[in-house]
Amino acid sequence: MTRTTFAALLACLTFATAAFAQTISFDFDKKVNFGGFKTYAWAAGTNVPDELVHRRVVDAVDVQLALKGMQQVHGDSKPDVLVAYHAALDKNLQITGFGSGWGGFRFAGTRSGTARAEEIMVGTLIIDIVDTKTNEIVWRGTATKDIDMTAKPEKRDKNISKTAEKLFKNYPPKTTH
Repeated sequence: MTRTTFAALLACLTFATAAFAQTISFDFDKKVNFGGFKTYAWAAGTNVPDELVHRRVVDAVDVQLALKGMQQVHGDSKPDVLVAYHAALDKNLQITGFGSGWGGFRFAGTRSGTARAEEIMVGTLIIDIVDTKTNEIVWRGTATKDIDMTAKPEKRDKNISKTAEKLFKNYPPKTTH
């Protein structure tokens, strides 16, 4: 195998692995005492228009916040924080290729190759937690992942739940109070 063929194969494998990776990040206000937050209510965000997916996101976040010791209350009962999610879908182009053969560029040999371009749906989910006393965002978690639009409902449930779990792994954040 020539260096060029090996490098091309390695690049294809790297891109294929990256295509299925999920990116998780978070940010927070370091001055906030998150231990004081015990109750939350939902606020309007940029929700998914699909009611089934919307319900999955809300349920998954509710489970994670309950695991963190927070209790959901009605918005009129003065919760400690408001929670909102924002969701967006975008399209990316994924190009995969394969080449094989023998012989160098200046030598006789047989070479062949194929390339394929495919549209990939990429979903971004942002969870904001807003302090009701200051009306400012105090924590934000962001997840980005390729979306399988043909996934079965069970798989969608699992993916959304796992995403919420990963997002809230860093909530409440470790502060230096």
